[in-house]
Amino acid sequence: MNLGILLGFLIYLVLLAYIGWWANRYTKTEEQYFIGGRKVHVLAATLSDKASDFSGWLMLGYPGTAFKTGLGAFWAAIGCLFGTLADYLLIGPRLRIYAGKFRSITLPDYLEARLKDNTKLIRILSAAIILIFMTAYVAAQFAAGGKTFSEAFGVSVTTGILITVIILTAYVITGGFFAVVWTDVVQAMFMLLTLIIMPILALAEIGGLDKATQIIGSVNPAKLHPFGGATGLAAIVFAIGYASWIVGYLGQPHIVTRYMSVEDPRKLRRPGIFISGIWTTIVLWGAFFAGFLGFALAINGSIKIDDPEKIVPAMAVHFLPSWIAGFVIAGIISAVMSTADSQLLVASSAIARDIYHKVLGQELGKKQMVNISRVVVAIVSLIAMWFAISGPKVIYQMVATAWGGLAVGFGPILTLSLWWKRVTKEAGIIGMGYGLISEVLLEAKIYGWAFNPNAPGFFGTLGKWFNGVPVFFINFFITLLVIIIVSLLTKPPEDVVKLHKELFKKVPIEKSEKIKVARAKSQAENVFDFAIASGLL
Repeated sequence: MNLGILLGFLIYLVLLAYIGWWANRYTKTEEQYFIGGRKVHVLAATLSDKASDFSGWLMLGYPGTAFKTGLGAFWAAIGCLFGTLADYLLIGPRLRIYAGKFRSITLPDYLEARLKDNTKLIRILSAAIILIFMTAYVAAQFAAGGKTFSEAFGVSVTTGILITVIILTAYVITGGFFAVVWTDVVQAMFMLLTLIIMPILALAEIGGLDKATQIIGSVNPAKLHPFGGATGLAAIVFAIGYASWIVGYLGQPHIVTRYMSVEDPRKLRRPGIFISGIWTTIVLWGAFFAGFLGFALAINGSIKIDDPEKIVPAMAVHFLPSWIAGFVIAGIISAVMSTADSQLLVASSAIARDIYHKVLGQELGKKQMVNISRVVVAIVSLIAMWFAISGPKVIYQMVATAWGGLAVGFGPILTLSLWWKRVTKEAGIIGMGYGLISEVLLEAKIYGWAFNPNAPGFFGTLGKWFNGVPVFFINFFITLLVIIIVSLLTKPPEDVVKLHKELFKKVPIEKSEKIKVARAKSQAENVFDFAIASGLL
């Protein structure tokens, strides 16, 4: 074991421990534990959002895919960038306004209140979707941590998974949302620096981009083709297969929860889009080129790896002095932790708050609820650890499976509930139920997360048409259609329609200055409430 790498990494752990201790002083209620009391600055919330979004997939899974696929893998970066922008335009501001109005702490809170569901089915379905797919998502992060520790310290992947579980679970249990947000901010910066430094060092080692493309092209020219060598309809299917991550952004609970925590919903648009857009563009470019150039390094013998998804930690160990490599390894582990911590928090809220408290009606003190949530974090971590150890350990595919389940389960109903006054609880129940069941069954029938020509019967035929396209991409639009049809066949409560109109009605130009005055003076959750009460509207 390299002591220099270990020293750099331990310094990073001390920093995380301090943040967890500091945050614990501000975590006394369930609202503070789950969403930071809605007092999180937009800069912190945005960086936390992106760190939560880009997981071990960014630091291991995506570079590994770029290593194997070449230039065509860049379509995934395009999908992720536009998905990020769609989140800040379509989901963030409206969800924060609605969540503030309903005093919603979790996504199931919001959906139940927005759809006015008194049957508890929306909450139960939400909890089921979260538990199944979020646990799978956490397992992918644990597997990513295991691979990183294995490459950096020479331990087995299983031992690396165990180390990841211990570190991560400890600070989530300790600090709740405040700890998660502020550790995510630190981790976002580590990730950014890592993905700037590694491609630059790789280019210097190879001798420039032209030299890298010559090396890659001499072995596999298809890696230099934007569609992987495909043409015509096959090229379109290829691009969709990688860019399809875009729809998943509309339904990720661990990401959209960040918007509910923001102090000022208006800042989610311009400041939020600017910060997230810049950060996302840089890290995606960096992750792609780390994998793309890593293939050239492997071909010319500079780096030897047994798994393409280990290319970034291998580059760190190869290029850098050991103690600096320790910080880079910390940056990679940051990607794992920054996603898994948020996912554990969301999963714990699904059981502790949405099922135990809201569905079963168990009345407990706020401090007791926080303590139960911490126990749930530990239990979910153990289950995810088992999946990580016994699962396929291909991070790109593991993340795609979980991402797709959450996308189909939540994306259509969340988007429609924010933008369409006509959506009904019946549509929500049927749509979410269909999304949950269909994702589980389809992924079982087609042997994985994407359409596969080797699947049996009809699914094999679909696989020939859509080979490589994720199941969730097509299933997302089917679920969207189901919700629209059921909503048109049922009737929403009039007060729900009225509230939607009031919250998002267009303000006449001549009254816009008065609204600005109201915004400046009011600390109310919704600016229109204040404006109406003040006689400005």
